[in-house]
Amino acid sequence: MKNLKKMTRKDLGMINGAAANCKSCPRGGFGPGGSAAGYTYSCEDYYELVTASCSTCVLVSSACFQ
Repeated sequence: MKNLKKMTRKDLGMINGAAANCKSCPRGGFGPGGSAAGYTYSCEDYYELVTASCSTCVLVSSACFQ
């Protein structure tokens, strides 16, 4: 197996397809039931982000995809 050079975070951020700007994205997790179930936002809130650039910047429960 070929030895690969470790990349810095700066270099990783420059790779095409990397999340460009997550500063304006919501913080917290998305999951079924929202705040009643211990998540900051509900799955429905995540579905609204899918078309936005923030969909790659947030944490989402796998239960939202079932």
